Amino acid sequence: MALLTRPRTHYEKIGEGNHSEVYHRPGSRWCVQLFKMDCPELTAAKVRREHAYLMEAYADMPGLIPSQRLFAPDEDAHISRTLLIKEWVQVDASLPLNRIHGDDLTPGRRAQLQQFIGITRDLLARGGTEEVFLPDLNDPQFTNLGFDVAGALRLLDTNRLISTAKLMSLPKGEALDLVKRRIHAKWLRRLMYLEAAFAGRSRSDLRSDPLFTRYLSPASFDALFNDSIAVGELL
Repeated sequence: MALLTRPRTHYEKIGEGNHSEVYHRPGSRWCVQLFKMDCPELTAAKVRREHAYLMEAYADMPGLIPSQRLFAPDEDAHISRTLLIKEWVQVDASLPLNRIHGDDLTPGRRAQLQQFIGITRDLLARGGTEEVFLPDLNDPQFTNLGFDVAGALRLLDTNRLISTAKLMSLPKGEALDLVKRRIHAKWLRRLMYLEAAFAGRSRSDLRSDPLFTRYLSPASFDALFNDSIAVGELL
């Protein structure tokens, strides 16, 4: 589905997802995100709410969440009629998180990742008894989370948070269905990878972690580990 409008020709398209495109004017401190017309579940209110949610959840990591402001002709405007202005983040392409490990990072960068993992684990732990929203770690290239050229950890897309409502409804003792709940399964896989790669946790550590055993069976762990290995996220 096409965009309703496009920025002027001096903007370069730097990214495209299922429901939006991102443009940047060389040299600018800001970039522009435009939403496509086939995005019924995303509203202006949801974009604002989820950004504010992450800002509060990760308040101890100032700078992790890029600044942004959404402009809309009115509060009920379809998301394709809005304009999202976001802080431009120059990503350090030499440090893709799915291809490096803790030893490849400076102590400061490694500490940032470990802090991010700790806060994210706390969110997941709360998500077992209350609806919590988790940051999107599921993009195929694993580029939503990364370091900028100044060495700061950044979460680049804040518009697609993952609710823990389905995790809450899972009966105690029943493992998560990896096919029916593939979004949550992939998210758990990515968090386990981050812990293995940057917090020094072994497969045995992850298999015995109550935060993961609440949702995963022994066979589920095997399946998710194999999925990570298949895409080069070595555990």
